[in-house]
Amino acid sequence: MSRHPLLIEASHLLPGGLHSYVLSESCYLQMLQQAGEPPRLLVAMKNEDEGQQRPHAISPIVTLCEIADFNRHGAHEIALTLQGIESVKVTAIDASEGDVNMAHYTPLPKWQRHTVPDHYLYLSEKLQQYYRSNPTRHEHFQLTQYDDIGWVCLRWLELLPIEVKQKQLLLSQPTALLVAEFIDKLLRYPLIDDD
Repeated sequence: MSRHPLLIEASHLLPGGLHSYVLSESCYLQMLQQAGEPPRLLVAMKNEDEGQQRPHAISPIVTLCEIADFNRHGAHEIALTLQGIESVKVTAIDASEGDVNMAHYTPLPKWQRHTVPDHYLYLSEKLQQYYRSNPTRHEHFQLTQYDDIGWVCLRWLELLPIEVKQKQLLLSQPTALLVAEFIDKLLRYPLIDDD
């Protein structure tokens, strides 16, 4: 079992993804002291509509990340760019050490790499269109894997406004093809509100 600092964020980061978070400089320095070598952090999901979430109430599947870059952001803040490595399961959270919560975790099985099936090619194509039309998001993805259904599904899960419980359920599926089926149904047959 391993242990790393834990961030709880509304902007979700999954394996293979990159995202920047703004932290206070003091929090960043405390995390860095606890992050190991090479420095790694955990990013947990929270719903955007939830206020401050207690660390012991987080969803158990989190993303182990490495620090890809950091820059000063304002007088006392750091913009920290993290790259998702793998999904892991939190087993325990230690009491806060200063501003830093430490989480113990175990690895989860990784999805096997699968080429995007023909009937899901549009998921890859729409994702490429999205990133081309949002260059600030696309600039992070020099190593795109649009031919891998797992990578494509993870990017959709980061982007789609799906409840955290649903994302957790999808991340626990044995293959990415089951997740692709869900995303396909969601995009092809969106729910219609009768009101």
